[in-house]
Amino acid sequence: MRCVSKVMESIPVYSCRVCGEVHVGSVPNKIKTCIVTGNPSRREHSWEKGKMEHLLPLVESFHLYDRVGRAVSHEECLQVDRIPAIVELCVQAGLDVPEYPTRRRTFPVYIVAGRMMDFERRFPKIDSSGKDINEFGFWEKHEKPGRSKKDVDYPSDDLQGIATEGMKAWEKIRSGTLKLMQKYKVQTCGYCPEVQVGPKGHRVRQCYAYKHQMRDGQHAWQEATIDDFVPPVYVWHVQDPNGSTPLLDNLKRYYGKLPAVVELFAQAGAEVGEVYSGVIREDVAIPELDEEKLVV
Repeated sequence: MRCVSKVMESIPVYSCRVCGEVHVGSVPNKIKTCIVTGNPSRREHSWEKGKMEHLLPLVESFHLYDRVGRAVSHEECLQVDRIPAIVELCVQAGLDVPEYPTRRRTFPVYIVAGRMMDFERRFPKIDSSGKDINEFGFWEKHEKPGRSKKDVDYPSDDLQGIATEGMKAWEKIRSGTLKLMQKYKVQTCGYCPEVQVGPKGHRVRQCYAYKHQMRDGQHAWQEATIDDFVPPVYVWHVQDPNGSTPLLDNLKRYYGKLPAVVELFAQAGAEVGEVYSGVIREDVAIPELDEEKLVV
């Protein structure tokens, strides 16, 4: 996040105020893919300056004190903290965050005939599951006095170095999250992007997707993928960041795509790995407008 904020000071990011599509680059594209009611031939984006959350959307999850205990009910939705899902996954995997305690079991738990058999003889000595509940979420926590930030000060002129470090951090987040998800389950709704870290989903009736009235707002839980947990916002790839010609709608079939974070770092000089070689389409030559009809 520090690398993204640093690079965004030099490379502009745009977001459509209607559909939320993102464009990275100094010249916004002219591709008509906006969801506009009325004349479908217009469909042009209404660009405005983008922010951090457009590149790195925040996926939140309910914090569970006991990951194998009962699910969060609808009546408890305002009493349980919602924190970034990636932080909740790390907490359940063993990370200790003082603001969000969790129960660490020393005895195994078995499910027999649908009932949980807990053979732990006693609860932990420090049980603060219901104390100091803050319903504002992880990012709204105020810093404690005397806590020093451990931010790394990058040179302001080394834009390529910042982008390279950011690309490494992005790949580390994706690969590390994928390894944790292979052991610690993550659930997602099949109708909406709600995510819950744990072996089962919650029972909060907040799904407003298609035909939610028939389900009384209940989520349809299924196993999540890495893209549900760390969603990559795909944007059109700009092969010439220093060019003054925008991406045109007539030639959109020849343009590639990249996750917005990767595209931001790539325009700053970072090297794009082979993982994205299939979507970046570097082997495709973009024709001119008068040559488009000659392409087979």
